[in-house]
Amino acid sequence: MDELNTALHRFNQNIVQPSRHLCRETIAFCMTQVILPLLEKIGDLDVRFKCASPLPNEAYFQGMKTTSVNEFELTVILTDLLPLKGFEDIGYQNSSLSCYGHVIPQPAPHHLGDVVLESGTSQGFVSAHRVRQIFAQLATQAAPLLHVMIGITVEVVYREPYTVVKILRGPDLFFFELVPAFLFPQEWPSSAASWPESTNEWLTESDIKVVKDLGFYALALPCPANPGDPSLFRISFSMAEKYLLRKTPQTDIELPPVSRKDSEKILRIIRESDKDEFSPVNSYHIKTVLLHECMRWPDKTLWLPENLTERFLELFRDLIFALDNHELPHFFIRDCNLLRQYSTQQLAGATARLRAIYQEIYVTPTRSIRLSID
Repeated sequence: MDELNTALHRFNQNIVQPSRHLCRETIAFCMTQVILPLLEKIGDLDVRFKCASPLPNEAYFQGMKTTSVNEFELTVILTDLLPLKGFEDIGYQNSSLSCYGHVIPQPAPHHLGDVVLESGTSQGFVSAHRVRQIFAQLATQAAPLLHVMIGITVEVVYREPYTVVKILRGPDLFFFELVPAFLFPQEWPSSAASWPESTNEWLTESDIKVVKDLGFYALALPCPANPGDPSLFRISFSMAEKYLLRKTPQTDIELPPVSRKDSEKILRIIRESDKDEFSPVNSYHIKTVLLHECMRWPDKTLWLPENLTERFLELFRDLIFALDNHELPHFFIRDCNLLRQYSTQQLAGATARLRAIYQEIYVTPTRSIRLSID
């Protein structure tokens, strides 16, 4: 175990931490030089699609998700398209549609006919499909209007369901996947009404109030269980997740704050270096397992650096356990199984591959290519 502990700490220091700093620098540069000006141009082309400008917080932009060192996903809040709106959560009616619902438009001072469905069973609901298509068209038109720095090349392409912004800076190519969304602050989906089932030192009553006040996003992304329905929006709790996984101060304020994400960051880097072996596991699956771990182990002293190895191994084991049982409950919506869309064969294959990787890391950490720092 000492050998593994040394290897993990070395990997964290030499690979994970530098990767985080590189990502922060990349995000700050690309957001200020390309993405924010692009969003402003989109609003100039069609005032209905004015976007909220995500202000940075310690190099983190609200709605930003890092999927790999050079790939990012940004939730773009449409502030003016629907001044008044409602949300119909349909997950409680059909568990296969958990985490999805309809955005209901209210009278607006501008035209909405091109984004509202006019016929069929979803008549009267906002079309997520049309919203993301129009957004992509506007982004494509806006890109040539940007005044970027010399040596920077920007290209916008639509890869359903994402508007992808390619940013070339010298030899480095970065991808930003933009997802238009609506924000529902101080609202809470009915399918998450039973959350949480309990409280503890990590999840207090005051934390619950903060989380529910933050509300949720309705992302214009299709539902895998019903890809033909253009009206479905995906529920996202990314603001709540960011809050719950924040660093927390130790009793001795002279000591650095406790980070519960260190084990997750290591596992995510390992996954990013070999996505085929981890398929169909994505970064959100790993984050969800971490959230359940935080609930199970609320004592922050258990997340100190000296316990990194134990936390990493348990996170990895619980991920494998979820794959083996074909079930990973959403942290907020327990009826939503995040693995439901994958076949038995896919999950069985992933279980076998991840067990082999786990065994390799556990038995021979210094010889494992997964923990190599070269």
